[in-house]
Amino acid sequence: MKRLAVGMVLLLVAALIAPAVAAGEERYSYITVKDVTVRLEKADAVVTMNYTIDDGIGFLVLLLGKSDLRQKALEVLNFNNASVQYLDLERIEVRVKDASNDYGQGSYWFPAHRFGVVVPSLTIVTSQDVKHYENVSEFPDGFGYFA
Repeated sequence: MKRLAVGMVLLLVAALIAPAVAAGEERYSYITVKDVTVRLEKADAVVTMNYTIDDGIGFLVLLLGKSDLRQKALEVLNFNNASVQYLDLERIEVRVKDASNDYGQGSYWFPAHRFGVVVPSLTIVTSQDVKHYENVSEFPDGFGYFA
């Protein structure tokens, strides 16, 4: 019984600290990305990522805490100045301070951005427009918008 308990703990720890091995391009470690939405609010952005996690890992996350899930999800999103607003086993929402460049008079530029995986469905929302992209790992050119 003691061996089984030790074995289970070691297995759980190994699953959480294992390097990111991608079975698919939209996968990072035990996280598989479903979609990402970037909602631009003046110079800031609210980024929501929906994902699934491997079977069995959800229990480990609940048991050991969400810090590893948080770290991996932020690595996938790859934004500087990101603060987590919400995190559960299926979704993370972060606020990114100064995600866009402010050119004054309500005009902004959201620069090129690279994600840590291929995002199956990327939606970028501004007050005037919604742009949708499929199977992208980066937003290469950036774009301007008014807020």
